[in-house]
Amino acid sequence: MLTGPHGAGKTELLQDLLANSQGWTSYRVTSLSWRAHQPGAVVEFLLNRAGKQSVDLLTAFDKPKSSVLLVIDDAHWADEASLRELFEVTRSLKHARIAVVLTALDDANGVGEPSMAQLRDMADIHVGLPPYDVDDVRAFALAHVGAHISPDTAAKIHSITGGRPGLIKEVLDAGSADHWQVVDPRIPIPRSWHAAFRRRLGDNSSPRMRLVLIAAALKQEEEVASGHFIDYLAGDDQDVVEKAFALGILERAMPSENHVVNFVHPTDRAVVRSLLSPSESHRLHQKAANFYRERGQESAALLHEALGVQGTDEDIALALNRYGEERAAGGWWRSAADAFQMAARVTEDPALVRERQLSSIEALVSASDIPQARQYADAFSPVTGDSRVYSLRGHIAMHEGRRSESVDLITRAWATLEEDGNTSPQDRARVASRQALLSLLEWRPEQIISWAEVTDRWAVPGSSMRPEARYVAMIGTAATTGQVTGDQSFPGETPVLAQRRDMAVGWVALAQDDPVYARQRLSRSRYIDSSERIDLWMDAWLARCLIVLGEFQEAQRAVERGLARAERFGIHFLEPLLLWSGSQIASLRGEKELANSYASRLVISSDSFPIQRIASHIARLQLANVNNDQVAAHRAGEALEEMQAEIDFGHPGFWVWEHIWANHLVISGRIDEADALISRAEERNAGSGLDSVTARLAVARAGIMVQQGKTEAGLAVYDDAVDLISTLHMPTYQANMLYDYGRTLRRLGRRRRADEVLGTAQEVFAALGAHEFVERCRRERRASGLGSRVRQSGELTPQEEEITKLVSAGATNQEVAQELYLSPKTVEYHLTRVYRKLGVRTRNELAALMNSR
Repeated sequence: MLTGPHGAGKTELLQDLLANSQGWTSYRVTSLSWRAHQPGAVVEFLLNRAGKQSVDLLTAFDKPKSSVLLVIDDAHWADEASLRELFEVTRSLKHARIAVVLTALDDANGVGEPSMAQLRDMADIHVGLPPYDVDDVRAFALAHVGAHISPDTAAKIHSITGGRPGLIKEVLDAGSADHWQVVDPRIPIPRSWHAAFRRRLGDNSSPRMRLVLIAAALKQEEEVASGHFIDYLAGDDQDVVEKAFALGILERAMPSENHVVNFVHPTDRAVVRSLLSPSESHRLHQKAANFYRERGQESAALLHEALGVQGTDEDIALALNRYGEERAAGGWWRSAADAFQMAARVTEDPALVRERQLSSIEALVSASDIPQARQYADAFSPVTGDSRVYSLRGHIAMHEGRRSESVDLITRAWATLEEDGNTSPQDRARVASRQALLSLLEWRPEQIISWAEVTDRWAVPGSSMRPEARYVAMIGTAATTGQVTGDQSFPGETPVLAQRRDMAVGWVALAQDDPVYARQRLSRSRYIDSSERIDLWMDAWLARCLIVLGEFQEAQRAVERGLARAERFGIHFLEPLLLWSGSQIASLRGEKELANSYASRLVISSDSFPIQRIASHIARLQLANVNNDQVAAHRAGEALEEMQAEIDFGHPGFWVWEHIWANHLVISGRIDEADALISRAEERNAGSGLDSVTARLAVARAGIMVQQGKTEAGLAVYDDAVDLISTLHMPTYQANMLYDYGRTLRRLGRRRRADEVLGTAQEVFAALGAHEFVERCRRERRASGLGSRVRQSGELTPQEEEITKLVSAGATNQEVAQELYLSPKTVEYHLTRVYRKLGVRTRNELAALMNSR
C-alpha cells in the first residue's frame, strides 16, 4: 500500500515500479468516486482491463507459472466488496504469484470495511511518502529543469508546496528553464492552483472573506495564523470565518487551545498571497503588529513590523538582531536563526547583512539543523579570507563527519585570526571552542584542555562559550589525569548549558566505573530547542552505559533513538558509537542478521575522525569475537594497533579493547604479542583504581599464563578477576568473564568447576536476555558431560514477544516503533523473524495464532 497527500509523488513511484517489473503482467485501474458504493466495481474494471470473462479474480489469474501485478489507484474510492476480494485472493493462491499495489490519500478513510487504516495494517508493506526537504527540492529542480537554484529559492518553493513532489513539479513547469537560471527568481503560482482555489471558494467571495483569508495567509514565523487575529479582523461577521472552515479552505491546527489556523491546501495559501499587493501586505502587517503589541506580545509585533517593511529599516533590523541574541542566550536557537535572517533582510549595509546572515547560520547549527545550515553556508565561498566563514563551514563539516574539510577550515580560521592580528574576543573564543571540540573528535585530550583554556581566556563575561569549554575540558582532564573537575554549575547556568555538563559528567562517570551515576546524568532530557546535538551524544554514551548495566532493552531504545536523530538532523559523526552498541546488543541476543546489519553501516574511511574509527574497529572486533571469525578479528585488532601507534587512545576506562584482541592473539598462537599488549595496558591502568578494567585485563592475563604453562597461577588470577568484577554492578562484564573462565576450565579437564562457573555465567546471561550466550553456556556444559541437556526451544526473544503482542493487537509497524523506541526498519526485521519462527505469513495469521493460544 502506497499512501501520501495529493502531489506526494505516488504516480511517479508507481510508474517506476511498473517500468521495472520485468516478468510480471501488469493491470492498472483507477477507482471512481461515483462507483464507490457499487459492489465489485473495481474487480469488474480489472477483469475488463485483462480481457477476462471470469466471475472472480482467483479464477482469472491463479494460473501455473503466472506472475500478475494488480495496481489500483485512488483505493480510498474502491468499493468494499472489491477490496475484500483483492485481499483474499493474495491469501488463497495455489499456482500463481499475484502482487496487489494500492495507492490512496494519506488522510482518506475509504467508503466501508476494510477502512484505509485497516488496509494499512493488513498490508504486507506500507509505504507512506514523506515530503521533500529543501535539499530535495534543489536536487529535483536540477534534475527537472537543469537549474542550480539557491537554498533561499528552494525554501520558498518548499514553503508553498509543502514539499510535495507533484506540486514542486507544477511550480517549476510554471516558469521557463531560463526563468530558473536567474539568481533570485520570482516564484510563479500555477494557473491550476488559482482555478482550484476559485472552485473551492465558489460564490462565497466577499471583501470580508478576502480579508479573513489574506490574514490567514500573512507571512509569519510559522506557516499557521493566529485565530485571535483573524477573529479580530472579522469583527461582528464571525460567520465568514466559520464559512471558510466549512468550505474546506481553512482548518484549526492542533493543539486547538492555542487557537491557530492553517490552510487545508498549501496551494491555497500561495494563491491568496499572490493576490496580495505590497501596500496591502504592509497595512495588514502593521495592523497585526498593533494587535499583538496591545496584548503585550512584543516579539510577534516585531515580527510583523519586519514582514511589513518595504525595503530596509535599520531600527527594526537592530531590534530583530537584539531579539535574536536574546533568544540565542536562552537556547532558543531556531527562533534566533529566524530573527537574524529577518534582520538581514531589512538591513541596508552589506557588511551587516553578511554578519546577520552568518549569525543565522550559526544559530541553525546550534538548533541542530545541519542540512539547512549547510545549504545557507554554501552561499559563502570557502576561499574568503574570513575566519568566521572558515570556522562556520568547518563546524558544519565536523557534524557531517567530514574530517579533512573540518580540520583544514578550522585550522585556517585560527591562522587567519593570527595573520590579521584579529583580537576580537568573540571571534577568538568561537574558533578556540571549535578547536576544543575538534580535538575531542580527534581524541587528543591534552589539546582539548589547551584549547578550552584559550576559549576561557578570550570568552567575554556571560558568554556561553566559557562554561561549554570547561565542560569539554572535563573529559580531557579525566582522560589525562583520572581526576573529575568542573562539575559545578556556572552562575545563571541555562538548561542548555546544564545539559552539556550532564553529558560530560555522564561520559566521565562511565569511564570511571560508575555506570549507575552515569545513567542518572545521561538520562536527563531537557526538551529544549537546541538539545538535539547533545541529546545525540547522551544517547550514544547512555547506550554504552546500559549495556554495562545489562539493560539491553533500554540500550536498544537509546541506539535507535540516537540513529533516528542522527539521520533527521544530518549529524553523522556519532553514528559509529551508536552502531557499536547496536551490534553488541544484537550479537549478545543471538540476532546475528541484525548485528551484521548494524556492523555493515560502520563505514571506516581515512576521512573519518579517530573517535569514529576507534568505535568502528572495537565494534567489529567484538562482533568477530562473538562470531568466532578469526579473519575479521585480526583485521580489526591490527587496525586498532596501528591507530594506537598513531594516536594515543589508551587512557584508562575510555576505550578498553586490549583484552578482546589479546584473546584472539592467544587463540592464534601469538602468545608473546598478547603478553606484550596486556603488559602495556596493565602498566597504563596501574594506579587508576578502575576495577572493571583491572578485572578484564586480568582475565586476558590469566589466559596467557595458562598458555605459558603457568596453569595454577593462571587459574588463581581468573578467580581473583571474577571475584573483583562480582563486587561491581556490571553484569555484562561479569557474564563474559565467567564464560571465558568456564571454557578454559573445561578445556583443562576441570569439568566440575567448569560446570559450576558456566552455570553461573548461564544464569547471568539469562537474566540479561543474552540468549545466544545462554545456549553457548549450555553447549559448553553438555560438552563437559555434566550440564543438563536442554533442548533449544526456538521461542521468541523478549523483544519479538513485545512486537508480536502489539502487532496482534492491531498496531502498525510505525506504532510499534513509537511504543518500543525502535525504528520502523528494525520492527520490520523482527517481525520477519517472528513470521519465520511461528510459520505464519501475514499479520492476520499472526493475530489468529496468538488469539488461539
